[in-house]
Amino acid sequence: MESDARLKKVTPGYPLHPYQRQVLGDLLSILGQDRARTVVGRRVVAHLPTGAGKTRIACHVAARLLNLPESEGKVVIWLASSEELCEQAAEDLTRAWSNLGNRRVDIHRYWGPTSQSLDNLGEGFLVAGLPKLWVVGSSTPGFLTKLARSVAGVIFDEAHQAVARTYRFITEQLVAFQPPLLGLTATPGRSLRLRGEDYDLADMFHESKVTIDPKGHESPVTYLIKQGYLAEPEFIPVTVEMDTRVPEPADDMDYRTEDLQEIGHDQVWREKVVELSLKALKRHHRVMVFCPSVQCAEEAAEVVSRYGVRACSIVASTPSEQRHNIITDFRRGSGERMAIFNYGVLTAGFDAPRTKCVIVARPTTSLVLYSQMVGRAMRGPRSGGNRQCQVYTVLDTNLPGFGSVVEAFNNWEELWLNQK
Repeated sequence: MESDARLKKVTPGYPLHPYQRQVLGDLLSILGQDRARTVVGRRVVAHLPTGAGKTRIACHVAARLLNLPESEGKVVIWLASSEELCEQAAEDLTRAWSNLGNRRVDIHRYWGPTSQSLDNLGEGFLVAGLPKLWVVGSSTPGFLTKLARSVAGVIFDEAHQAVARTYRFITEQLVAFQPPLLGLTATPGRSLRLRGEDYDLADMFHESKVTIDPKGHESPVTYLIKQGYLAEPEFIPVTVEMDTRVPEPADDMDYRTEDLQEIGHDQVWREKVVELSLKALKRHHRVMVFCPSVQCAEEAAEVVSRYGVRACSIVASTPSEQRHNIITDFRRGSGERMAIFNYGVLTAGFDAPRTKCVIVARPTTSLVLYSQMVGRAMRGPRSGGNRQCQVYTVLDTNLPGFGSVVEAFNNWEELWLNQK
């Protein structure tokens, strides 16, 4: 049978998977409610597992908001706490608007020490680092109020951070004139056992949350794994008999920085990190290692590199250009085996789909932090990642949700009463 010459398929430049389109539709139905009729419904959290495409969905939302006739001359503000998150947002918004936008606009980059001035803010997108906004906003009277008058919408990346005192102040200032507010997170809570901050977070977004329809599966996570959008994780607990003894954290607290440094200084611990890394690198081309201290990250990378494998360390003090180069090389699909050892960074805003193994050698009682670390290896084959991934957890925590991405995803459900 001859094909119809009149028929031609058109491929979009910034497409969405079916489940992403479902989430987008639910978000727009809430954020687009009549402002005169209800303000409560114009705040919502998008709750998706790490690797499921929160940023891409949010870019579609941002483009829809800026395309509205009433948004002419205004900005959609994207808030994030780290340079990596800001950089990722700016890159994705550029790609999204080039395919979805209806006019020429600016993308303003406002983070770090070399940010541009906002004195003559043109319409478009403003990607802003929260630390930068706090420094300028708290020292310049009227700065945030003036900025709020030109806001067409606010998107808060890693929204579980939104109730931190300074971050909440910034956000509430920017939505003073009631534009839509969208939060993005894989963990819509702050602590393992629900407490005040968790309820504050739900209250800030009016207990409104959108997630993926699991289509009869146990949870959205199970659905995404079965469909190949997320990798099937294999959790491997690793116990270590350290010479160092540190106190157990108090209830609802994580390990203190000084205790993590003690763990990272422990010779037995560092040797186990190196051993696991070399073992993982024999099977996987890309390995991400989360260390308990700067010293542990740097020394483990140095030792592993002596075995002829490329091993790099990234910590908070790593220069931006060096960090960028390491991450770029790690993301490339070369045949070279490579490991990144890091401390205090890359738990969020780091997208490297080919990462097939994560070593969690940074003890934590935070389900949020643990979920973020595990999520670095969770991209599935339909998202450019792997069918399966391995997660080594050094020093088993024996806490609910640790070792189960489904339990972690569902931990905060009772907070969110208005849920799609």
